[in-house]
Amino acid sequence: MHITGNLVNAYYICKRKFWLYARQFNPDPENDLLLLGRIISEGSYHREKKELLFEGGKIDLLRKDGHDIIICEIKKSSRGLKAAIMQLAYYLMKLKENGVYARGEILIPKEKKKIPFELTDEIEKEIENAISDMKTIMIDNKPPQTHKTGFCKNCGFYEFCFV
Repeated sequence: MHITGNLVNAYYICKRKFWLYARQFNPDPENDLLLLGRIISEGSYHREKKELLFEGGKIDLLRKDGHDIIICEIKKSSRGLKAAIMQLAYYLMKLKENGVYARGEILIPKEKKKIPFELTDEIEKEIENAISDMKTIMIDNKPPQTHKTGFCKNCGFYEFCFV
């Protein structure tokens, strides 16, 4: 099974959500929160280079700062910041594996935030450990147990888990 940036993000939000995404279960694309995220992403940073597809995911925004490449992940809020950072770290790791060295930024237009990020050995090690755990979760035939968190009430999978 193939790991992507979106799967890394889901893993850090909820392992059950990760399991569902890994099995190609997707919430209703008309879900209001998913639509809002799409609108924010499409409506922000018009003058910048958008979306780069590569093995491992889709980078929201790519730009240059002098000789530096900046990879940006656009989020609707800072609520899942750890997950966003780890998603960005995963992208930077995949690029590094292919000889492309870049820095990152988390962009949160609604909050007017720009959070710079650089990949460290410590974060790479954390991602490698997480990927190992992800592979174990992916092959399990049963989803992980539900754990109610602050993310659940707005999750597209809420009914799957709690109804």
